[in-house]
Amino acid sequence: MRRLGFIKNLYCGDSVQEAISREGLSRSTGYRWLKAWNAGGITAMMPDYDGGRPPKLSEENRERFRAIIEREQPCTTAEVVSILETTFGVTYAPVYLPRVLKEIGLEYEPPDREIATRKDVSEAIEWDKKEPVPTTGRHPYDSRKQRSNVGWVLQE
Repeated sequence: MRRLGFIKNLYCGDSVQEAISREGLSRSTGYRWLKAWNAGGITAMMPDYDGGRPPKLSEENRERFRAIIEREQPCTTAEVVSILETTFGVTYAPVYLPRVLKEIGLEYEPPDREIATRKDVSEAIEWDKKEPVPTTGRHPYDSRKQRSNVGWVLQE
């Protein structure tokens, strides 16, 4: 629609700069659209792509990446970044990486939370008996009962 509005503005007497500024785009885009219009009319003005930049990983590489993650899962974000860089030579912006990984079919599993009851906490407190305390290692948060699976895994 913007392309047609641009052409309409030209036919109404606007210069290329005026017509393209009404559409909110750059002057170079206006001259490119004008060249396309002059070359083949409305059919030449139609975009020949779906829009956007092509993906950095081909479909074949995405499948290879999924296979690596399936074998290594769960993977931390740092491990995923390392795999992408070393195996495929691809880097993504940290803000964009989670979106790409979701598109590929991965999801992030956060760490399991340990729940400490009031009784556990009160029993773990080393009350001041005017003696030096060698360690606070008995606190329920200091030891993990099990290793949680944290990181990127394939969606089920």
